[in-house]
Amino acid sequence: MEKYYIALYKLGIKNELLLKAITEYDSDFIIHLFEGNTDIFLTNIEWLEYKNIFEDHSSLLNALEAAETILQINKQNEIHTALYATINYPHNLMSMDNPPAIVYYKGANPNRNFEKAIACIGTRKPTRFGFNAINYLIPQWVNEGFAIISGLAAGVDRLAHISCLTEGGKTIAVLAHGLDMIYPASNRKLAEKILLCNGTLLSEYPVGTKPDKFRFINRNRLIVGLSKVTVAMECERKSGSMHTIEFAQKQNCPIFCPDPGDTPKETQSGLKYILDNNIGSLIKNGLDYQNVVISAGYNIEQPSMNAKYIKEQYLKSLIASIEDDFIIKSIFEKIGLNYTSDCSCLINLNNYLLDFIQNTGYPIQTIIDLFIESIISTYTPSEKES
Repeated sequence: MEKYYIALYKLGIKNELLLKAITEYDSDFIIHLFEGNTDIFLTNIEWLEYKNIFEDHSSLLNALEAAETILQINKQNEIHTALYATINYPHNLMSMDNPPAIVYYKGANPNRNFEKAIACIGTRKPTRFGFNAINYLIPQWVNEGFAIISGLAAGVDRLAHISCLTEGGKTIAVLAHGLDMIYPASNRKLAEKILLCNGTLLSEYPVGTKPDKFRFINRNRLIVGLSKVTVAMECERKSGSMHTIEFAQKQNCPIFCPDPGDTPKETQSGLKYILDNNIGSLIKNGLDYQNVVISAGYNIEQPSMNAKYIKEQYLKSLIASIEDDFIIKSIFEKIGLNYTSDCSCLINLNNYLLDFIQNTGYPIQTIIDLFIESIISTYTPSEKES
């Protein structure tokens, strides 16, 4: 029956009616729609506005052919289809208003081990503030068994996924396009790593759907729907992240953000707005990660991580976020180390730097700062200004 529901989507049937088609109508009714049986419109008034569509035989055939093509491409790319309320449909999404009738995913079943989840959102050009918030908070949530939900965009999304994976956690990347592509392309390797680490790529859009701007707003709605709590790590007042916050408000999803202070940068203006207007709760320091866990409806189960371990994980996450060997080499030069071919392996690079820190007493914070500066230096001039 997947083919018929996808065909209904291709015909432009509104999502609310698709949900009813899946949950309230039997398969014979749906099949009769595509067989041109227009008598059913006499007793099913809500379908009446689509009567002309179902009287157009060629449109029905085209929709069915398009659905078959989508399913064939899905099979070739190991993309799965999940219909609302079926066993592999994400449980958290079912409690949101007007959830997507159909979602597609690659990787782990999104209905298993992902119910305990936190959404991490923010700017594509984080400052040191955002780097710190992500890498001090996410490891502790992962340690409490939370999955991290984000959007695989540049900046905060990318760093959030990487921080989660570095700590051995599971993450879902929600995409604003079909799963036959990755946007931005610079995150293709990260997407592959998410799948290798038992994570999930998920979208409400079938293959062949391009990343048009309006789809990112819809994507943000799902990020909230998949999560128990939404955390804005660093964001501008006028940004896509604030759309996500609006969705969280409508869903009565708890909202948190770190303290931007009295004179925040532009990239933190959204956080100030959230706090000034009592939209969300303050994360004042690293220990406040516990308040987020409790607001999600869970108890604290693990002891707090020590500062030394968190900083080591922070450094590992920064190393994992850089794919340009030139940047790594320049950092090595600044701290007086030789970059060898052995260092090209991520595990070797992590161990090499941690051994160097332990043996020489070189401040780990200084190396962390160098990595952050190097990443920020890759922003365009307009991005650096904010």
